[in-house]
Amino acid sequence: MSVSRKAGKKKEKKEEPKAGIREKLAEMLELPKEIVMNIPKMTMIGNKDLIIENYKGIIEYESNRIRINTGAGIIKITGDLMTIKEITSEDILVSGNISSLEFLK
Repeated sequence: MSVSRKAGKKKEKKEEPKAGIREKLAEMLELPKEIVMNIPKMTMIGNKDLIIENYKGIIEYESNRIRINTGAGIIKITGDLMTIKEITSEDILVSGNISSLEFLK
């Protein structure tokens, strides 16, 4: 006696990602997305100054390469004569001749 079984695929619950809920909440309450969603906000002035808000820490610091940890991944800054001019619990200011920014997950 042969019994055939259907290939049982588990139904996956399609939950909305937390980021989607947070993004909608930020829009409804008119709150800054970078704070609600724990993502960095970057402001670059020319290729000389870069301000990164909402960062977690410094991973690497050299005059030609700086890596910053954030809630969304790592930001890699490369260039020449780079220094950290200002650092607070909320933001960090990198100065120098910035040649590239990379986002690593």
